[in-house]
Amino acid sequence: MALLSDGSLYGWGHNDFGQLGTGTSTYKITIPVKVTTIPDKVVQMQCGSLHSVVITENNDLYSFGYNYHGQLGNGECRTQCFPQKIT
Repeated sequence: MALLSDGSLYGWGHNDFGQLGTGTSTYKITIPVKVTTIPDKVVQMQCGSLHSVVITENNDLYSFGYNYHGQLGNGECRTQCFPQKIT
């Protein structure tokens, strides 16, 4: 994934658990795709091999991807292909 200076986020590579935040679990994305599923500009991002988290300009935290061990922080243990706001 790449975070640009304008706050836009792009993802590519393995996505079998939705870790790129595109709203799908397409196995592999071979060219950078703009992530449009997060409503605000992103100011920080962190990626694991199977999940990702971002913070927006409004200090909202979103997580997505593999969640078998609860690493998304949403109180569940289900994979999340669509970025979910953590409250």
